[in-house]
Amino acid sequence: MRGVKVLAVIPARGGSKGIPRKNLKLLAGKPLIAYIIEAALKAKKLDRVIVSTEDKEIAQVARGYGAEVPFLRPLELARDEVSLIPVIKHAMEFMDELGWRADIIASLQPTAPFTQPEDIDAAVRKLVETGCDSVVSVESIERHHPFRAMKLSGDRLSPLTEYASEEYLQKQDRPPAYGFNGAIYVRKRKLLEKWAGKDFALGEDIRAIVMSPEKSVDINSPLDFLIAEALLKHNIKVSQIK
Repeated sequence: MRGVKVLAVIPARGGSKGIPRKNLKLLAGKPLIAYIIEAALKAKKLDRVIVSTEDKEIAQVARGYGAEVPFLRPLELARDEVSLIPVIKHAMEFMDELGWRADIIASLQPTAPFTQPEDIDAAVRKLVETGCDSVVSVESIERHHPFRAMKLSGDRLSPLTEYASEEYLQKQDRPPAYGFNGAIYVRKRKLLEKWAGKDFALGEDIRAIVMSPEKSVDINSPLDFLIAEALLKHNIKVSQIK
């Protein structure tokens, strides 16, 4: 990847409704945000790893684990309703102003503590080798397959889409389906430069890397946190999760 600069941005707000101070909450003795920072710093395809936060305590902890925090995020970009894209775009443009222009921007979520360095490297490598617009991490949909999605009218159950039917009651009859797990998004910078606020800035040619259900644990509720703690408590070390 000679000549290609890759910037990793870890967005970490101080506010969190589901789990107060989520990014600093201890998971097996370490702040939640520490896991993704450590994975990013071990990845071989990233040139810079920065944390975007408006919170001074998060900034201090992030620096302690080796990430760069070159700015405090503007408060208008730290509100609940603000999506990921303007946050990542702001970080990219700030680095531009510092004289460091990234060609590829990887956004990595602190709520995905089991993301591994090889997952990050695989996503960046795929974007570079294929020339696609973006690469996202996905997981296989097993429990709630979209072909079994239903809707309720009162208490009356009916298919949500034309694909939902009794034909797909048996698991073996359903085609493989995948959903974003939210851990990794890797984009060419042009997608952020041209973003008009109407999409998720993934472009037309979107590729994927598949992560296991264990690595796809996304912590957004107390239950998610308990699941992550259980994985670690039962000696299932992060490095052993495939």
